[in-house]
Amino acid sequence: MKHDISGRHTREFSHRDYKTLKHELNRRNVLIPIFLSSVALVAIVFILQELNLYITKISGSSALIFASFASSAFTLLLMPYSKAAKRKRFVKSYIIAAVFGYLGFQLSTYINFYFSFSIVFFVVSLLLFETDSEHPPALGIAAAFLLFGVPAEGIITIALGVALLVLLKTLFQRLGVLSKSSAFRVR
Repeated sequence: MKHDISGRHTREFSHRDYKTLKHELNRRNVLIPIFLSSVALVAIVFILQELNLYITKISGSSALIFASFASSAFTLLLMPYSKAAKRKRFVKSYIIAAVFGYLGFQLSTYINFYFSFSIVFFVVSLLLFETDSEHPPALGIAAAFLLFGVPAEGIITIALGVALLVLLKTLFQRLGVLSKSSAFRVR
């Protein structure tokens, strides 16, 4: 047993041990996380649509944004031991992607759209890496802001969606229907 920074006991696994553990846990408990990820996504879509936020009225953007949330729900609830499933990474990645996606759209009014697109994806990818917040579905958020010209209010919508998904993951873990990933670390 090793201790993490906070003094909690952690187990360190090789990649092979991790895969064995993951498959063993998933074989026994795969239906509950799949069901809960579906519930989480439906709740996010319903709440954001019912709040009638501006972002849901922009043709195409809501589809891309909700697809990103679906990927994130899958990662957070069905792959809780992966690095991308950490709450801190998820939250930071979506905020970075939304803010720089919005700034990229604003930039595209002054320079070539494709050049702006490449700048934003470079900057967002670099920031996700440098801030240790790699969560691949977040790039879909940046793309939605760029492609569909989502306004600044869209950042609030993204933050609300992120908060809802984190809240649901925490609730599911507290109820005991999802395992906590903090006790495991992959080498």
